[in-house]
Amino acid sequence: MEIPIGLVMPNTTHRWCKWHVLRKAKEHLGPHYTKSSDFRAALHKVVNEMLTVDEFESAWASLLDKYKLHNNTFLIQIFEVRHKWAKPYFSGKFCAKQTSTQRSESANHLLKGYIPPACPMNLFVKQYSKLQFD
Repeated sequence: MEIPIGLVMPNTTHRWCKWHVLRKAKEHLGPHYTKSSDFRAALHKVVNEMLTVDEFESAWASLLDKYKLHNNTFLIQIFEVRHKWAKPYFSGKFCAKQTSTQRSESANHLLKGYIPPACPMNLFVKQYSKLQFD
C-alpha cells in the first residue's frame, strides 16, 4: 500500500500500524515476549511512551543492553524502519488519531478463533454467542 499511496497522494505519510509491529514481536521474540515478562512490558513502554526521537533511541538502546538482544534479527530490522512506525518520528504529522488498527484487528483475530471461514449462519450465531459468553 505504501507505494500506491505515495503515488496517488504524494504529500501523505504512510505509517505502519503499531499493533502489527507488536504482533510480529510476539511471533519473533518467543520466550522473551510473554504476558508476564519484564521485556514485554519494557518494549511496550518504549513503543508507547517515548515522545522524542532521542528518548526513543536511548530507551531502545537501554532495552537491548538490559536484555542482551543486540543480535536479535527482528529487533535489528524493526529498528532500521522505526521511522515508519515509532511515535516520535511522526511529530507534527496529522494522523486523525489513526495510529493503530488495533481495535478492528484484535476483534477480527478474536472472531477468527471462534468462527470458521464460510460457516453457515446458524453456526455463526452459535459461535458468536459462545464468544460473548467466554
